[in-house]
Amino acid sequence: MPLPTRFLLGSPLKLGIAITLFVLLDLSVLVINLWIANQVSRDAVAINLAGRQRMLSQQITKSLLLINQAPDAASRMRAREELADAYELFATTLRAFDQGGVTKGGDGTLVQLRRVKPDAGRGPLDVALLRVAPLAERLDILLKTPSSATDDFRWAMDYMIANNREILARMNDLTFVLEQHSVSRIREMRAIQTGAFVLALINFLVIVLGLVKQYHAANQDRGRWRDIAQRDALTGLFNRAALREVLDRLLEVVERKEDTFSLLLLDLDNFKPINDQFGHAAGDDLLKRLAESLQRLARESDTVTRLGGDEFALVCPRLNGTDQIRHFCDRIVRGISDLECQQGGNCHVHASIGVAVYPTHGTNTDELLAAADRAMYESKHAGGNRWSLAELNR
Repeated sequence: MPLPTRFLLGSPLKLGIAITLFVLLDLSVLVINLWIANQVSRDAVAINLAGRQRMLSQQITKSLLLINQAPDAASRMRAREELADAYELFATTLRAFDQGGVTKGGDGTLVQLRRVKPDAGRGPLDVALLRVAPLAERLDILLKTPSSATDDFRWAMDYMIANNREILARMNDLTFVLEQHSVSRIREMRAIQTGAFVLALINFLVIVLGLVKQYHAANQDRGRWRDIAQRDALTGLFNRAALREVLDRLLEVVERKEDTFSLLLLDLDNFKPINDQFGHAAGDDLLKRLAESLQRLARESDTVTRLGGDEFALVCPRLNGTDQIRHFCDRIVRGISDLECQQGGNCHVHASIGVAVYPTHGTNTDELLAAADRAMYESKHAGGNRWSLAELNR
């Protein structure tokens, strides 16, 4: 309830009550923040583990195939050990989702999962449990029996081949529903938090203090949103907007120091057939692994960005001279050529790279991007899987 200024100034006791109310409201906001932070952390763990179930399901299928197709006893033993590890982690996590309990997190530490409730993904979980139950009954016996023969695992292999797609789909559904439920709960708590904050602002002294807090919170939010806006959602790399900022800042530095740098634009060759043949999930996975590979291949001072689709860029300070550029670009081309789709098959990728050097090929961001882009398409038109240095403008 709002407290008029005259009411507050009329009595120190009433002013003290107003200040106490402000403190209580402020504490409630802090508690809600702590609850939200804890909730986000717990939900993130559950969502990540639900996503991990897809990988474990694939690992179980692969291990069963290896057991039945291994060329020798040692290979079968390794496959059996991999199956035991993957199945135990898969079953433990699924049971923790079903009943609540402890399982291993992504870093190997124990984490506590809450039981999935009917309004938070129970449907997909129940379907997955039904699909896994026959396999679990069989594997629980086989994995506890050291003398189990290869043929004993054939039924489990056939069952997983027939049902793995359904299990993966349900784990995807569970992940999605957990994400939506988490967002909904946090939105509700944010609404309560906002109400408490508004009440605090209504009172006399709270207005000034509230504005200061709001100012700092806004700065923090702007920083977080600015970071989010500069990141590519799929790979986590800087995006096109961030690339332009990096180039603009670097141009200011190198102009003062009379230094130089190189800009590399990279485009995958024949990436579309991979999406068409293996699906967009396989393409996304390949792009993520490509981003990781580029970060490993790049130098510590380099900036790796994804411009969109299958196009990437690298900003490389103090990379100049034909020999330096050749050595670096050849290493990038070889590293990308070593990448394969996890689905196997004819799924190799190559890249076409265009290189522009400051100030030889441009003295501002637009000129350098245009020069590198022309050089990249020269590489692509020459057959791909190579790099080209930009030509001088005439």
